[in-house]
Amino acid sequence: MNGREPDWAYAARSLVKVLAVTAALFLALSAVDRVLWLFFDFDDERTARVYGTAARVANPDKRLSYGYSDGGGLLETSYTLLGEPRRAGPGEGSTEYEIVENLFGVVRAPSLDGPSGSLGDAIDSVQADPSVGRGPAEKARKTIDGLPQTLDAVAVVEFAHPMTTDQLVAFNRRHKLCGEGSVSYIYSPSYYDDSSGDPPLNAVVWNRDMAQEHSWEELDYQCETEPEAALTEFRRWVGLLDEGDDLDEFELSHGWLAGAAEEGVVYGLVVDHWKLADLRRLLDDPEVQTVHLADVAFDLG
Repeated sequence: MNGREPDWAYAARSLVKVLAVTAALFLALSAVDRVLWLFFDFDDERTARVYGTAARVANPDKRLSYGYSDGGGLLETSYTLLGEPRRAGPGEGSTEYEIVENLFGVVRAPSLDGPSGSLGDAIDSVQADPSVGRGPAEKARKTIDGLPQTLDAVAVVEFAHPMTTDQLVAFNRRHKLCGEGSVSYIYSPSYYDDSSGDPPLNAVVWNRDMAQEHSWEELDYQCETEPEAALTEFRRWVGLLDEGDDLDEFELSHGWLAGAAEEGVVYGLVVDHWKLADLRRLLDDPEVQTVHLADVAFDLG
């Protein structure tokens, strides 16, 4: 028995109707979104404060120094960061990194990923429980001794043990170090357990410049005691977060950040535009496990 031939004309008309209704609904929602944007104040500033800062925390290998919002709306709010790879030499021009939060609180950041390249590898090399011994420091010393000591460097200083704020302040005073914008603090190393099935988590790297854009205040760096101010700012930012914030795109989580803020210890430093000679001196301190060089360049200025 022959089956009935499908009515292709009817199917085509039905498809056209579905597409027309979908388009009409989209246009209606867009119109409502535009009207609401004109008359209501959406909290796009929170999108910038939470997700813009989360992007900086999760991408310390990039200089994400400026951002702007589209003003927010019913369907979605976007926040665009401008930045470039963190290199020791001259900049290569800025790139846009767009973060979009939709109506349901889901965030996508297609242009952002975790730390990558040599600095990302250096950050990922920091261990929660470093191996005992001075072998890594000796290897780093030989590498640095073979280079001109006046070179600018981007590097990671890994500590032999996690440092409390008081210990880090004493470390700064011993070496006459200032915090400023050239030092970021690793409050938690990256984490991945391939046997658990849990998603990987980025290292938690913090610099006070990350919050400056939204404070509208000139930062007053405290030199040797800068770790105290940095931890205070980090804990203040973590206090803005809700458990429902979607941080998956940044390979972060509310619990991961809250735990790092509560513990408040520093596993290492990400240093930007330091001289090799200054890094070399730190290797003589037993509290320094090693120095991971990420990039070096001559100071052409």
